[in-house]
Amino acid sequence: MSESTPTSRKRKRYLIFGGVLMFIVLLGIPQLRIAIHEVAIATGIFDSAPPEELNGPMISADALNFPMQTTEGDIIRLQDFSGNVVMMTYWASWCSTCRKTNPTIQTLKDELNRSDISFLLLSMDNVEENAVSYLDENRISLQNVFPRASLPSPLSGASIPTTYVIDKQGRVIYRNTGYANYSRTAFRDWITEVADR
Repeated sequence: MSESTPTSRKRKRYLIFGGVLMFIVLLGIPQLRIAIHEVAIATGIFDSAPPEELNGPMISADALNFPMQTTEGDIIRLQDFSGNVVMMTYWASWCSTCRKTNPTIQTLKDELNRSDISFLLLSMDNVEENAVSYLDENRISLQNVFPRASLPSPLSGASIPTTYVIDKQGRVIYRNTGYANYSRTAFRDWITEVADR
């Protein structure tokens, strides 16, 4: 009996060491790490604080008149959304971070279902059919547009993905570059509060 106790302790140590090592290896896989993070956020237990609101610049006249073409071929401009909160994301179909971000925006839009919050995906794809195919294949029904002029200030110089939120007064109040889960409760509550002002 005295011989089996050290053996069982040794076995437990190997199992614990193996479990910790496997956990570390699995966290080194970026896709798995993002999936674990998204599951944790989705539970609501680890929901982050609302975004830090910017007292950003007003949208310039050039930006308000900036031409964007819809996938149907119509030209629209930011001024067409006057009186709405606008959430606009620069993206491209070849961008893996965009592919993780866009579905969370779709979920946010579906959950909010508000006519005073507009969602725009501004595609930076050189081959526009690639953007349209990606959206169709992934059942993303957000309005997609393509730039038809150089991006004006304060919306220029953004890498992808970059998301802006413009309030009803035409002021940039949020800007984020990189991945974000926009379907999280804190963000949904924040953008609802912005729209209710």
